[in-house]
Amino acid sequence: MIITSTKLCLRPDQKLIFAPLGDIHYNVRGHDRVKFTEIIEWIAKTSERADRVVRVPLMGDELDTMSRGERKGYHGAGLHSGTRSWIEEKMASDMEALIQALDPIRHLIPTVIAGNHNFTFQESSSGSLVGKNVSRIIAERLGVPYLGVCGVNILEIRPSEQTNAYHVFKVFMHHGFGAATTKGTSVNQLVKLKEKFPMCNLYIMGHNHVKIGTTTEGIDFRKNYRTSAWEMCGVVQGFVRSASFLKGYIPGEVVDGDTGSYVEESCMNPAGLGIVTANLRWRTKHVHGKIRYNGFSLHTQE
Repeated sequence: MIITSTKLCLRPDQKLIFAPLGDIHYNVRGHDRVKFTEIIEWIAKTSERADRVVRVPLMGDELDTMSRGERKGYHGAGLHSGTRSWIEEKMASDMEALIQALDPIRHLIPTVIAGNHNFTFQESSSGSLVGKNVSRIIAERLGVPYLGVCGVNILEIRPSEQTNAYHVFKVFMHHGFGAATTKGTSVNQLVKLKEKFPMCNLYIMGHNHVKIGTTTEGIDFRKNYRTSAWEMCGVVQGFVRSASFLKGYIPGEVVDGDTGSYVEESCMNPAGLGIVTANLRWRTKHVHGKIRYNGFSLHTQE
């Protein structure tokens, strides 16, 4: 597991918005280009506000490349080198198109997670891409950490540039796994992450194409180093499923076992398109005319 840390200044008048982008599937017919473009524009515009700080982790399946099972079949298919080179050229072209589409928000992307739809370049014709998968290359092009399928980003958040004191906010990210065909099952799968990684503040997953945002509240105990007294402080944990940009049902498309969407063929629930956000603010109180920072308040929005 890759663990990264980020120093961040969040003023008391600002809100930190986590807007994870996952399951984009940018290069397939079912990709909702209109919705994706609208979300990119909204994120870029929101980040320009003085009272907003925005972070957009990428949660995997950026392209609709081969799944794990398809990759095994591809390697054993006996395709000749010219065909393999052509496939890799197409994937490289699609990847460049996505990177260009992300350009308005590239400075807001802190990390890249790998999904189950991924592809590693192998042909010599791919040059410097050989040995790297799509998600890793995107991370390198953006200049941010590549976490693989699972990772943690620990934020050291300060209320101003003039102080070295900070509060920790831990973000656990996993692309997702298994099948969860109902929203209740998907929520349960997400919240169960807390059993394995109990001390994180925000848990983000993708994969199931379901919009989920919820929080739990609790109490912790923290020492006041000015008075040496132990005090209660609020603890909030958030759970976000990053939805999708892959339409499950496409008007005018025939599904007959050989063509069309697997979602429609299996009569699965329609995908939750768009994003889910987690919104963080300082929890403060005034003591003797001074502001005291007592952790964070967090809410989610589907």
